[in-house]
Amino acid sequence: MRLSLSISSPMVAVSWRRTLALGLLGLLSIGAVLFLLLTGHGRLAFTLMLLELFVAIATVNVRAAILAVFFYLIVLGDLRRLLIPLFGWSGTDPLLMVGSVFALVVVAGALVNQEIRFDTKLAKWTLALMAIMVLQIFNPKQGGLMVGLAGAMFLIVPICWFWVGRTYATPALLRTLLYGLVLPMALLAAIYGTYQVFFGYLPHQQRWLEMNWYAGLGDPKNPAPISLFASNTEYGKFLGIGAVLAWAAFLRGNRSAGLLVPPLLVAIALTGSRGPLFFSLAMMVGLWAVLARTTAVWVARGALAAVIAAVGLTWTLTRSTQLGLDPRVQARLDRQAQEFIHARRGDVEYSSTETHFRMMLNGYLFPFREPLGLGIGAVTKAALKFGGRGYSTETHLGNSFVALGLLGGIWYHLTIGLLILTAFRYWIRTRSLMALAILGVLGVTMANLMGGELYAVGPLTAFCAGAVDRLALLHQAKNELA
Repeated sequence: MRLSLSISSPMVAVSWRRTLALGLLGLLSIGAVLFLLLTGHGRLAFTLMLLELFVAIATVNVRAAILAVFFYLIVLGDLRRLLIPLFGWSGTDPLLMVGSVFALVVVAGALVNQEIRFDTKLAKWTLALMAIMVLQIFNPKQGGLMVGLAGAMFLIVPICWFWVGRTYATPALLRTLLYGLVLPMALLAAIYGTYQVFFGYLPHQQRWLEMNWYAGLGDPKNPAPISLFASNTEYGKFLGIGAVLAWAAFLRGNRSAGLLVPPLLVAIALTGSRGPLFFSLAMMVGLWAVLARTTAVWVARGALAAVIAAVGLTWTLTRSTQLGLDPRVQARLDRQAQEFIHARRGDVEYSSTETHFRMMLNGYLFPFREPLGLGIGAVTKAALKFGGRGYSTETHLGNSFVALGLLGGIWYHLTIGLLILTAFRYWIRTRSLMALAILGVLGVTMANLMGGELYAVGPLTAFCAGAVDRLALLHQAKNELA
């Protein structure tokens, strides 16, 4: 009994010290929130409160905290709009930083506890990529250090989600995240966004629109749907993720999941954005093709599915232009038809595909003018907000050369290639639903590791990238022990 007491007493003392420290920290945090509220900094107080809540959850169950933060990131756009009557509006909203700061805190804790490993090629290459980005913070051509630091919050910090996935992802967590959270929220977002197409914005969204209209939303009298998100761009990309997740589940035997694909594709079409529709269909073709066991069958399946998808899309959009729906709705479908049918036939002069291709090509040619690049702030909103030099190709591949220079852009492309190869090999070796789902997410987002301005889609992509690296390593180690 004495021996037991002598051993347990120091442990009890340590436990009491930790409890006391956490209690004091909690009191200080609550005090800080109250102080900010009383001094009129409501958004900052709300931000601090949310961050404290997520970190507190992480101290008990980090995986539960990860799910909670992803839910927050998905609804972040509309949450900010709902808070306008309470706290007003700010373009530099601290609520945008919650996900990034949480990822930083979790990664810092994992480093202190020596839980992060750099034992794969992808982990080492990603670490080197982040080092290149850190150097580009100090590139004077972007307009000053403040532009670079703000750019880091948009590009470097979101990549911390790679390390969160690399450290904490499990098949169970991924299944819960992708099929218990992301897919249901994609369906909810599709319903919400479709309502906006047919009936217009809700009052709180209309109030936001009057304060923050921008050209990407189209006609202010018939703006593009934004659903739960900060922008129509992210809304379309998130629907695309939902569509490929449902399709992957259908391909792996869950036939009821196939019923979710058509409404998600319809919602994507009603956004009027052509990119998400194209990449969703292309990735669905790709996922069906890789179900085969040989390369020859992959090619045959892919070609057949591509023809069927192209014919089906052409017929559907042609018919949609003849429906005579409400002008608000018809305008969205006509915009899709303009790109996929009329532009291809030469009936119209404008093609956004050609425009985006030229912009991306300009990014590849940019190092011939600026071999060292402009810095990471130049391709983000930081350049606009802090008076820097901005240049965006609207694609992460083109932007990599603008932001990181010739060598950095090449390194970024090689890292993305290694990521896709890792995901593909994991699928070949396991042929599991999670492997196919991750391959779909990375494909429909083009494995964008520079998508920090997409507040939910960017972290989700980076998390899946880290997750597939971890799961592939665990699967390899398991086979070596067998």
